[in-house]
Amino acid sequence: MKMLFFSTDGSEVDQISRELIHAGIPCEVRGGSVNNEGAAEKELWVQNDGDRPRGFMLCVQLGLGFARRAVEPVEAET
Repeated sequence: MKMLFFSTDGSEVDQISRELIHAGIPCEVRGGSVNNEGAAEKELWVQNDGDRPRGFMLCVQLGLGFARRAVEPVEAET
C-alpha cells in the first residue's frame, strides 16, 4: 500500500477517493497527523502499489490534489 496524496482539505481527499474507486482503483482514506499549524491532514492510500501511477494520472486529468491548477494564471518571467 502506498500513499498517493495528503491534504488538510478533507473534502478534496474524499473527492479524489471517490474518483479512484469509480475508476476501479481500490484506496483507503486515513486520518493523518496534525501539521505545524495545528491542522489535521487526511491521507489517501492506494491499496495496490501498481495502481499508484494510474492514480497520479487520474489526479492530473481531473486537476485534483497535487495536480490542482492555479486559480490565477502564472505569468512568464522575461
